[in-house]
Amino acid sequence: MSNTPINSREDNRLKTARVFVRATQNLIDAEGITNVSIRKIAKSASFHNSTIYLHFRDLEELVLLASLNFFTDYKKELAEKSKMPGTPKDRFLSIWELFGKTVFSHPQVFYNFFFGKYSKNLTPIITQYYELFPDEKPIYPKEIEEMYYGNNIDDRSYMLLSPLIGTEGLRINDENVFLVNQIIVACFKQILADQCENPDTDPIASNHLLLMILKYVTGIE
Repeated sequence: MSNTPINSREDNRLKTARVFVRATQNLIDAEGITNVSIRKIAKSASFHNSTIYLHFRDLEELVLLASLNFFTDYKKELAEKSKMPGTPKDRFLSIWELFGKTVFSHPQVFYNFFFGKYSKNLTPIITQYYELFPDEKPIYPKEIEEMYYGNNIDDRSYMLLSPLIGTEGLRINDENVFLVNQIIVACFKQILADQCENPDTDPIASNHLLLMILKYVTGIE
């Protein structure tokens, strides 16, 4: 039995996990998400390949954790937007515009994040990341925090959409909100996939298209 104190073992576990996440982030920056491998991560972190599996389920989980680094600018700007006055319509469009600016600039990273292997269960991934890097954890009002930690893109989108239910002049009501949300997510997925397939496409143009669709399906003018 190890004589190492439990707190020390936990500190070492967290330290090693952080090393792997940072190494993965650096590899994504340097080589792109499709070129990351367990072997490359282990070599960069100066550990044996098998050590990674003591801390993470697989490569996909580790890559998702590393992808949270790409939210850095988004989460800072989101904090500022959450403090600004405005109607639910204003908040809906401004947050989606900020989100689009972020994801279309790194389409492969975010397509994997929101539509990859673990994309239906993101809350534990996000929570785990901020347990590893607590200094990076953003502080938001409750409704924004719930959206940011949303379990998947459908939930996150719905949390932004639902405050528009019953707003005069809009098309959103209790009967159609689920369908409208499905349309929004499907359109977002397709535009993001197109951005991945055609990386020379202007991210601003992709974001503009998304905002046009959002306005059309909600009735926002």
